[in-house]
Amino acid sequence: MSLLAKKRQLSSIGLDVDDHEFRAVQLVREQGSLRAVAWAVFPRLHQDRDAEDGSFGVPGEEELAWASMILSRRGFKGSTVSVAPRTRDCTQHVFELPPPESGAPLEQLARAEIARARKCGVGDFEMGYWALPQRGRTSETMAVVCPARVIESMIDSYESVGLETVGIDLAEVAIIRGVSEQLSCNSSGGEPMIDTVLHLGWGSTLAIVTLGDRIVYVRRVGRGAGEVWDHALGRFGLSNKGARAVIGDFETPEHDTQLEKIRLGCWNALSKEIASELDVAVAYVSHSFRMVPLGRIVMSGFGAQNSQLRSQLDLTLGIPAVSAAPSALVDAIPASTPGDLPSRLAFAYGLAARFDV
Repeated sequence: MSLLAKKRQLSSIGLDVDDHEFRAVQLVREQGSLRAVAWAVFPRLHQDRDAEDGSFGVPGEEELAWASMILSRRGFKGSTVSVAPRTRDCTQHVFELPPPESGAPLEQLARAEIARARKCGVGDFEMGYWALPQRGRTSETMAVVCPARVIESMIDSYESVGLETVGIDLAEVAIIRGVSEQLSCNSSGGEPMIDTVLHLGWGSTLAIVTLGDRIVYVRRVGRGAGEVWDHALGRFGLSNKGARAVIGDFETPEHDTQLEKIRLGCWNALSKEIASELDVAVAYVSHSFRMVPLGRIVMSGFGAQNSQLRSQLDLTLGIPAVSAAPSALVDAIPASTPGDLPSRLAFAYGLAARFDV
């Protein structure tokens, strides 16, 4: 192997799939810096609707085979993917454990706590866990858990079309990895601050509160950009192209005042609800860590450039908001490309940025 090959490392394909579309990113790491070598956003086929909740869930074999061919045509290399389970399949737990320096078997204890809370076996789930910042004598741990059967089903689905799942990540962790450039701990160079990451998905939203480089609170909101789309199509009778403009896939023509009014109407209720949920999350964490200053709101997913959502966040919380746009994606996506694609691809970017798999 040449010395050049050793210095150049290609990532797996970070694949973020929701009810609306596929989003994929592949990176290369060279001399410590990341560069996006491929990216793609394309709609789902919508063939395998879940009878229980009406969502489309994990894509089936036919849809994944179709998506795999698209990725190949878009310049993605290899057959390894890094993915995350749906947030609706995960649960969050906070409990006390001995401090890490105690030498206690922390994972074993964490599994026992979670099994007791979920009333299941200690091997029936996969988890990620981390210690929360110390508060007095309390030493708490946060864990995010997904049933093992869900993980196994995901792996089987991808393997059925020749895609090797080399990384199963938590949405919270991947999103933070994707927006890390915009977090205060990486931009201020000073004391840790409380930042709030708002990731607006299609069917749900994640509010992830961090203290420095650690996730300390996650609030799941069962509402997302899909509501805006449904209002645009149903209530206002727009075409798919009009609904795309309302979502933010491209700018509304300046002279089209009617479409701009529709956009405001579609985003109004969702913006207020998201701002209210975010306010609860920030208030909870700021009360728990009273001496830590508030940093910023980092926005990713849909609506990261939406002025109405920003205005509502400013009105409710009064905290500066910035869009999460990984520099590697900003460099790779032409400036003329409409919409907020770098921010929408932040989750997939965070999945691809796992070079430990």
